[in-house]
Amino acid sequence: MRVERLSEEFDVEFEAFAFELRPGMPPEGMARKEASRGRVYPPGYLDNMRQMAADSGIDMKRPAIIPNTRKAHEATEFAKDGGALLAFHRAVFKAYWSDEQNIGEIEVLCRVAGECGLNSEALRQALADGRYAERVQEQLAWGRAAGITGVPTVVFNGRFAVVGAQDSEVFRDVGRHVVEGRVSA
Repeated sequence: MRVERLSEEFDVEFEAFAFELRPGMPPEGMARKEASRGRVYPPGYLDNMRQMAADSGIDMKRPAIIPNTRKAHEATEFAKDGGALLAFHRAVFKAYWSDEQNIGEIEVLCRVAGECGLNSEALRQALADGRYAERVQEQLAWGRAAGITGVPTVVFNGRFAVVGAQDSEVFRDVGRHVVEGRVSA
């Protein structure tokens, strides 16, 4: 992933925060056709997005179901606590975008967690107990208060944000400016 590559050049820490692109999504998710009804993308938008993903080694498809990601965000918090944030983040991204799996389903999340070396039964219990629900809700509230409106959003030093799937050079330039103090972040 592009943001992860920053760690090769800069002393950065990757932190994932919950964000709901579609608040109010039903728990079971929604068919893409239904969710996208009437939506028109600019010419070349989807091709450009797929090419950017391919440049990052991701075979990006458009799964038929748009999931409710709340449980995936809770599972991400479980992975943070288990020391497997990056591995889990990558695996969930792949499960959805490449393997077209519904990451709103607990079974999918538990399988992915197990593949990342996490205890899938402990995750299942944490999700059933709602152990991470409050943490996720706090992150969602922070994102709304910070004015975040799109994904991905990369925040540098807690104050300077880059929104959208940007070219690696954009992140590198911003990182360089932050490190050199040319951005008041």
